[in-house]
Amino acid sequence: MGDWIRKYVKGDKVIWGIIIFLSIASLLSVYSATGFLAYKHQGGNTSYYMFKQFFSLSFGFAIIILVHHISYKWIARFSLIALYVAIALLAITLVSGVNLNMASRWLTIPGIGITFQPSEMAKLALIVYVAKILAQYQKEEESAREAFKPIMIYVMVVAGLIFRENFSTALLVVAVSVAMMFVGRVPMKYLAGTGLVAIGLIVLLLFLAPKVTFLPRAQTWASRVEQFMDPEKADKSLTYQSDQSKIAIASGGLIGKGPGNSVQRNFIPHPYSDFIFAIIAEEYGFLGPFLVLMAYVFLLGRIGVIVRASNRTFPAFLALGLGLMLTSQAFVNMGVAVGIFPVTGQPLPLVSLGTTSVLFTCMAFGMILGVSRHNIEQRKLEKEKEAVAVADVPN
Repeated sequence: MGDWIRKYVKGDKVIWGIIIFLSIASLLSVYSATGFLAYKHQGGNTSYYMFKQFFSLSFGFAIIILVHHISYKWIARFSLIALYVAIALLAITLVSGVNLNMASRWLTIPGIGITFQPSEMAKLALIVYVAKILAQYQKEEESAREAFKPIMIYVMVVAGLIFRENFSTALLVVAVSVAMMFVGRVPMKYLAGTGLVAIGLIVLLLFLAPKVTFLPRAQTWASRVEQFMDPEKADKSLTYQSDQSKIAIASGGLIGKGPGNSVQRNFIPHPYSDFIFAIIAEEYGFLGPFLVLMAYVFLLGRIGVIVRASNRTFPAFLALGLGLMLTSQAFVNMGVAVGIFPVTGQPLPLVSLGTTSVLFTCMAFGMILGVSRHNIEQRKLEKEKEAVAVADVPN
């Protein structure tokens, strides 16, 4: 077993530890949070969703092992093809997507009846493409400026196709892309202009929400922002999710109610996905959510180490973009649970129930670990060359 691990499990060991920890946290919290769902849809089989998540995570681990052994050069080579496929799937979703949880974000795979979210594939493919373009334009600052146009074209296409049904994901995609361009030395005036345009469109959209008939969820977005900005005056039906989440966190206290003893799981909508962090806080007290939070903080830190250790621009941008996407999504999910952000519908990466989210999150982890593996192998090769050079020096 030890030989197998040394042969196939490469890359940053801390990140591997984080993956294992989050997977265990996922199984424990999903088992507890899906009790009501099990009685409603699975005849009271309370283990059904835990085993479903277990198989998703197991398949995800296989994806991580496979992907982190693939050269980043191949990933870069197929980035545009993957992006085209993702864009096509997003367009199909707009026309014939399956409506779940009041939003048409899913496609059904013909023949097997499995649903998945093309937006998960799209944001991953976009980050890989942005990393590739930024890497190509890093020779000098003048070149970095030229990267803005080809990147923004695809960012606008992907965000435009996503935001009709998933506004928060579209916003996250734009934010991460802009952050990558900032690190990639794209002039600040371009990025600031992009930010101002985005803010202007958001304000205009929220202001005109009741009249925007071609965006069926615009009123929902506006209502969520309204209840977040002024919860005291907002309709209590609009603050129900946030209120129940805060009750769960507060009732957990310092030591929690213990595994499987959550009460608010029966009242919080989607306690197994959007608000799973609140269930962790209720059952495990202060320590549970603190450890989960620190796992993502350490993940971000380790990705910073990987980026600095990279001697090639593409893998550095790739690890940076994927790391920012994973951690920012996690921080948004946790922020929603504690009331820092409006309700968004973002899952907690690798913890929330959901096969699509788990598999594409694992793919992202695989790419990050692939960059780390390459860095380690390069350092080892350099040390071997140095040793040979020293040995060749005559006494």
